[in-house]
Amino acid sequence: MIAFTICSNNYLAHAKTLGDSFLQYHPGSKFIIGLVDKFNAQLDNSLFSDFELIPVDSLNIPEFDSLNLKYNITELNTAVKPSYFHYIFKKYSPQKLLYIDPDILIQSSLTEVSDILESKNIVITPHILSPIDDDYAPTDYHTLRGGVFNLGFIALSNYSKVKDFLDWWHQRVIKYGFSDFGRSMFYDQLWINFVPCFYDNFHILKHPGYNVANWNLHERQLSKSIDQTFMINNEYPLRFFHFSSYNYYKPHIICSYLTRYSFTSRPDLLPLFNLYYSLLKKNNIEVISKSAVYYYPGLNGLTDSKPVAKRSLILKVFSRVKRSVKVLITGHD
Repeated sequence: MIAFTICSNNYLAHAKTLGDSFLQYHPGSKFIIGLVDKFNAQLDNSLFSDFELIPVDSLNIPEFDSLNLKYNITELNTAVKPSYFHYIFKKYSPQKLLYIDPDILIQSSLTEVSDILESKNIVITPHILSPIDDDYAPTDYHTLRGGVFNLGFIALSNYSKVKDFLDWWHQRVIKYGFSDFGRSMFYDQLWINFVPCFYDNFHILKHPGYNVANWNLHERQLSKSIDQTFMINNEYPLRFFHFSSYNYYKPHIICSYLTRYSFTSRPDLLPLFNLYYSLLKKNNIEVISKSAVYYYPGLNGLTDSKPVAKRSLILKVFSRVKRSVKVLITGHD
């Protein structure tokens, strides 16, 4: 079993924190960081010696230059996800390949996933397992707009069986891999709504210990067992927590868009969030998060990239405006 994540230079502290936690509970496995960036000479790459870093240039994605021109950094990182699946399957021939978002922390062995992949080819996790609709956010209405399934995690097996799925997914994200609720698009994630319709050999993993995050806190309480491992609802071991939209520099906030809970109303979350904060700090986030990135210049200042790659934010905004005007006139992207 191989697991991988994808990030740019400024998110490598998160990726290392994830990778460390994955290998802690899956010793002997391989963890890969897909780097949508150039190697930064100012960073100490020995920090990542337990992993393999694969820069996006290695994939030779034919559409990459056009993607880099029209997508922001998050859209770009998610749009190359199917390409990394293709590359890793071809290079290493794993029977089981897991993608995990860099802002996730593994807390126990993903045994259910490994077992399911013995017979199933696609494993996905739903955002929520029970409805929620009140005056706070996110509700099931908000979640529906972003997709039924969360693509912070997806697991695949048997490349010959999922190659067509990856080809289809790739074609969609290179064309529609942007985030725009007004146009009903949300990165690479919405397309996975089609998995139960287009494919047969899949599994929707409803174990409450998987993909615990701000959007499903209404149905999941965190506690510690006698042996000090984290549990969900005093019954299920926490497999991983997804710290979506958590900001290390604002540690008093669970999530930037969560209005339903705070640490005051959910003190059960504090031990895990404090642990995550300390791990990010240990992994040098305060330096790494300020690293310049190659493919989205302007985010953290200029890079040492070649002049042709130094596209300003203004050019990216102009590209977005031009695309919007085209849609208004022609009705097509």
